[in-house]
Amino acid sequence: MVMFRRLVHATLTLVLAAVALPLTAPLLEGQVVRGVVRAGSTLLPIDLAVISALDKSGAVLGRTESDQLGGYELTVRHDLAFDLQVRRLGYRVSTAAVKALQVGDTADFEFLLTEVAAVADAVVVTGEPGLNDRRLAEAHRRGWRVYDPELVMRHRDRAGDFIQLLQSMGNPGLILPRTINDCVRTTRTNRCLTYVVDNQVLGTWASVQPSDVYFFAIVSASEARVQFGDRAPFGAIVIYTRSRLDRVQPPRSPTRAERKRPAPRAP
Repeated sequence: MVMFRRLVHATLTLVLAAVALPLTAPLLEGQVVRGVVRAGSTLLPIDLAVISALDKSGAVLGRTESDQLGGYELTVRHDLAFDLQVRRLGYRVSTAAVKALQVGDTADFEFLLTEVAAVADAVVVTGEPGLNDRRLAEAHRRGWRVYDPELVMRHRDRAGDFIQLLQSMGNPGLILPRTINDCVRTTRTNRCLTYVVDNQVLGTWASVQPSDVYFFAIVSASEARVQFGDRAPFGAIVIYTRSRLDRVQPPRSPTRAERKRPAPRAP
């Protein structure tokens, strides 16, 4: 009877041990990779970077994100080599090969990501002509006798008034005034031309400084009547003054400091 009780007790002990064994066996830990993700240019930590473990076929074995300090830790339940890939918007993808580790081993990987510029569609920038240059193109289109900005710039610094500017540039078909009360006339009609400055009709006399002129044009009587009506019945001298948006600009005058600077010596 005693031997039977001992046999039953031993049998129950073995059964209970067999049942409890799977519940107390340790779980497979796998390989652990950890580290930090930083910007390569500043070494500052990068958060929310996606770190993925990929096998050789590209299948995802595990995935995590970096924290605010750029740190990450990823457990891969795999005993083969794999690739560790880091992605973050605005940075170039970085990949590192991880060799097969023993279960429970830990490998440290620091990633320095290279920032990349955002790619956008190509933009073509075209310069808009200034107002005076659009007026110049329109004057040529209408067939006016135009004195271009380049020609005016070569003569205006030597002229004391607009009449001297006209005289120095040549004035075929015009009769220049000989007295202060006279006007500019045409040889065809011997009638006074009307001054129009920046589209303002001023009459047969106007005070215009040559240094202010960008370009001007002589307009026939018929064309002047179309453009300005009865205010310019015998033709017009149309003048446009300079603007900082003009295509043609005079050479920049040297500053006071530049004038005082000694000239370089000849070698």
